[in-house]
Amino acid sequence: MNLKRIQNIFINNQVGDFSWYLLGTIVPILFNFIKNPIFTRYFSPEEYGYYSLIFLTFTYSSLTLFSWLSSNIWRYYYQYRSENRLNVLFSNIGGLYLIGSVILAIIAVTWYINVNSEMIKKIILFSFLYFLINDITSLYLVLIRLEKKAREYNLIQSLRAIINFSLLCFFAFVASMRIEAMALSFFLSTILIVAYVVYYSLRKYSFFIPSLKLFSFSNSKLFLIYGSVGLLTNFTMLLLNNSDRYFIALFHSIEDVGIYNQNYAIAQTSIYALTMAFMNTINPSFNKKLTNDLTNSTPFMNRLMFYYLLIMAPVTFAISFFAKEFNTLLLGKDFRSGYVILSYVSVSLFLYGFTSFSESKLKFSNRFRVVIIAFISACLVNIILNYILLRQFDYTWAAKTTLIAYIFLYLVISIYDRRGSTGFLRNYFKEILIMCLSIILLIFIDHYISNSFDFTGKVFLKALQIALNLFVLYAVGFVLFIRRNKKI
Repeated sequence: MNLKRIQNIFINNQVGDFSWYLLGTIVPILFNFIKNPIFTRYFSPEEYGYYSLIFLTFTYSSLTLFSWLSSNIWRYYYQYRSENRLNVLFSNIGGLYLIGSVILAIIAVTWYINVNSEMIKKIILFSFLYFLINDITSLYLVLIRLEKKAREYNLIQSLRAIINFSLLCFFAFVASMRIEAMALSFFLSTILIVAYVVYYSLRKYSFFIPSLKLFSFSNSKLFLIYGSVGLLTNFTMLLLNNSDRYFIALFHSIEDVGIYNQNYAIAQTSIYALTMAFMNTINPSFNKKLTNDLTNSTPFMNRLMFYYLLIMAPVTFAISFFAKEFNTLLLGKDFRSGYVILSYVSVSLFLYGFTSFSESKLKFSNRFRVVIIAFISACLVNIILNYILLRQFDYTWAAKTTLIAYIFLYLVISIYDRRGSTGFLRNYFKEILIMCLSIILLIFIDHYISNSFDFTGKVFLKALQIALNLFVLYAVGFVLFIRRNKKI
């Protein structure tokens, strides 16, 4: 089979998978975009503030106890499958999951007993139940992504988003529940997905059901060592993204936490979700390349970075440049003051997408210390800047410190993976330059149009303006893609 044939197969498979992952991403994004305008007009910023702090605390706990387990599946799945020992892999992960469940229950019960507010008690209870079972689903979703079952993965994600939104509407508008309805809807929608996972696993993936007889401390130690790297990077990543909520609560107010969180969520729902759709598409192929041919993986990685640029740059520009318009459309009036947050967070998450390529390469090179130091350093930069600046300035500065920390992280990772970062800049310099010049040109054109015409209150015309910007940038990206793949 010649090189041209291989490239055709690779591109076609990736486009097909990305189409499914894009569908599975768009559906949750769509429901979030519907949910935000409705419920930010129903729940108050204070309620969102309490909810986000409790949910975030359980996220930290879940990450520490469960989420790092999935990194072991990504790392060892192909190895254990080739050895016909997948039942050993999942049995040891299942045993570690059981230990984590007991610890999470102790945390939740202690917290529940020591609060007085009924609303907060309910949020704690429903959040605990959700996080207790959610990672069962997460582990299964990693499995089917590795098996390249993009259709099943994205149907599950889409179905969960639809069920979650339907339950939330029922609890809020029929049962007249307050903000605890959000945590309850997450829990109940996840129960249905877990039921499907257990049923389907028993039929097709018997090795996914753990056996305690196969649990051993030697295997668990191996997973703990590798998982600890994922745990530290994910934990510092979570701190990098979310620790600012605690500083806002400390130096400002719970209402400001709610405003900040919901504006942040728009960027996270769009930029981060699309980034994950892209990563979900390329991870099986990328991980295989890093596993089997790490030495020669840089050109392959640079090509994936180029595709990421073409797909994500237009969306990032649109959301960051038209932040005020997206804020007005998607949030209630009590949340309008935080629109500037969208710009900084969108660029931050876009930048992390580039960082993740070199991060994966360094981890597969067993350069764990470098990755850990880079993430911890970026996290400390963010925490220190938040502590200093949020005491003196308004809460929107939390988004600016996040961007500074992401730039720092990108620079540190790039220094240690010089071949990957400099190779991308060198090999795709013309394409990067053309994309940047196109964005600058569109900014000048939009500035001229805004000064020449009054679009105030004209939602359709503003939406058309945003759509045209996206169309131009994607057209430029398509031309750049064709230029790089003339034979395809």
